[in-house]
Amino acid sequence: MNVKGTAKSATRIANSRLWEAVGAASAALGECAFYDRLLDVLGAVVGYDARGMVRYSRHAAPDLIIPRQDRADIEVPYNSGLFEFDPFHRYWRSDARPGVKSLRLLVDASFWESAYGSTFLRAARVSDELAIFLPALGETSTTLILDRAKGRFLTTELAQAEAIFPLLEGLHNAHIRATVNRGRVAGSAEKPLRIVDRCGRELATNQAWKAFFQSKRHNEHGEAPSTCATQLVLGDGRILTRHSLPADFGLAPGGFVDVVEEPAPPASEASAADWLTPLTQREREIVKLTLEGYPIAGIAKRLGVGRGTIKNHRVRLYQKLDITTERELFLVHMRYVHAQGAINTLARSTKRNLGTLGEGEASAAATFGRGPFLYLTGPA
Repeated sequence: MNVKGTAKSATRIANSRLWEAVGAASAALGECAFYDRLLDVLGAVVGYDARGMVRYSRHAAPDLIIPRQDRADIEVPYNSGLFEFDPFHRYWRSDARPGVKSLRLLVDASFWESAYGSTFLRAARVSDELAIFLPALGETSTTLILDRAKGRFLTTELAQAEAIFPLLEGLHNAHIRATVNRGRVAGSAEKPLRIVDRCGRELATNQAWKAFFQSKRHNEHGEAPSTCATQLVLGDGRILTRHSLPADFGLAPGGFVDVVEEPAPPASEASAADWLTPLTQREREIVKLTLEGYPIAGIAKRLGVGRGTIKNHRVRLYQKLDITTERELFLVHMRYVHAQGAINTLARSTKRNLGTLGEGEASAAATFGRGPFLYLTGPA
């Protein structure tokens, strides 16, 4: 038996899996599935029984993002306060250094006698965990997690993870740049865009945002709103829109994206309701609740259906309206509102929503807009 030949063949297969995973992750830059593909890269090098992704913060509770399916048996007790005993949570709050960490190397023997170690992790079928703390964004780390059901991660496996950490770090940084630059459309100017976490902390901006809010135009309109959920018509006719990010958005789960858009040209003879004609009654209800600021979970609760059902309806209504994003949905809505000359009417009808904002935020929104206030997107 040719042992050397077999070893070389196994190495080629492993390398092939790694580079295929790297290619898939590169293709997913800027997309919601990016961190799933990044976990594929890590999994091509280190074996695991389960995997996940957690967003650790120095100032807030962790966010369990992957796996994306609901796991109430794990999430409910963890989110109810057990996270305080999570060694990785404690590590990030105290040290906050990117890198590779093993659960077994972070804790001592007494940990496995604690409620977290002996009960919670046992119920989750975790014997050891490997955490890849990616570089911080707003003092938070998007952290890749691999679980081992039996035994522990070997020193050689930790070394392999550390060896590809620069690759994971580079792809993560490229994803941030791609996400922030989503405002750039081929053949057109880059749109001002920034990412804000659910606590209102600014995490990242593109160059167009920095330029816009340092310009004289910005000074004429006051300060941009911080944590309120708004769509504002600016003095120059452009629209500042805040879009809610899903709870499984890796960089800022439950956060927001602010974008400054050019208004869609008015359709002079269109009825404000014509654009809803192709939709079913349920799809219209989903559009209405989306424009009122409800996230998918909130819409599902109000309509008494599952989140998956709402997602399926949104896919179909997007196809009917020939759009692909929530941002386009708001722009289509604005086009028909303009066509009816109804912006002031809409602003009056939504004025009650100002009550959801802090006094300072409402003032900032009114100052910034110098015109009608439109409450069209809401907190997740």
